Formats: sequence, C-alpha cells, structure tokens
Amino acid sequence: MNLDRELLLLDSRRIDGLGSILDAPQHQKSLTLAADDTAPGTARCFTRDVLTAWGAEDLLDHVVLIVSELATNAERHGRLAHHDGVEEAKRRQHQDEITLTLALQAGVVGIEVEDNSPEPPVPRIASPYATGGRGLLLVSAVADAWTACPKQDGSGKRVIAFVKRPETSLTP
Repeated sequence: MNLDRELLLLDSRRIDGLGSILDAPQHQKSLTLAADDTAPGTARCFTRDVLTAWGAEDLLDHVVLIVSELATNAERHGRLAHHDGVEEAKRRQHQDEITLTLALQAGVVGIEVEDNSPEPPVPRIASPYATGGRGLLLVSAVADAWTACPKQDGSGKRVIAFVKRPETSLTP
C-alpha cells in the first residue's frame, strides 16, 4: 500500500464518526459553480458569507483555506476530458460543475466539494520551486480529517473535510 492510500484510509477511519455532520446538520448551504478559473474565488466568498451568518467566524481561516484548495483542485483536475469541437463543448459546459456544500453541527464544519472526475485526489510532494502541488498537503495540515469517495451515481467524486472548533480550557 502506498503512502497516499494510507493517508486517505487513515482519514476515512477518523471521518466515520463525523459523517452525521453532512447527513443531519444544524446548518447547511450549497453552491454550484462552473468549473472555471472563477470557481475558487467565488467559493471563498461564499464560505466567508456562510460562516459569518452562522456565527462561526473563528473557523474562517481554516475553512476558507480548505475550500480554496479543494475548489482549485476541482477546477483544475475535476473536469471531464472533452475532445469535441466548440459547439459540443458549449453543450457539455453544464457537466463541468463543482458543487460546494458547507454544514455546521456542534462546532464542527463539514466541507464537501463534488466534481465530475472519478479520479481520486493524490497528495504529492512538490519541488521547492514549484508554484503548485501543495494543496492537499495544506488540507491535511489544517483539516481535522479529510477523505475522498466516488459519488453514488459514479459520475465523479466527493472530497470531504472537517474542521472542529478548538477545545477551550477554562482556568479559574
């Protein structure tokens, strides 16, 4: 088993207890975006607005970073490969969408990004001079848990991450 699969399996096990956040949340909101270069920025703005409305500003930095990285990956790697002409590409444009779902329950934010590629995300080691390739490493560092799984209808994948509020300690 390679390291990438081991990381995904580890996070899958940690996520088992968190699944209800997306299944039956206190708050939930979704946004469907065109899979183009505006998607990550739109997803960040949406996330800021939603978390602020839910009173979860303390989680903004981590959640916005994760949303930005997952939306960027979905925009870059989550589209179906099309080798058609311009007209066919226009007809298929609706297929190249990203759906972002945010959910909140008991101080835990669930983040779900769906795209049209069945290929799982693969963390990689970027060279020190590379301008990309660190997104999933950032997600791993900031999220309490994350994983990816195929959509139920087989038409793509879901990447799911969770961020918990820090435990506060009371001192007398």
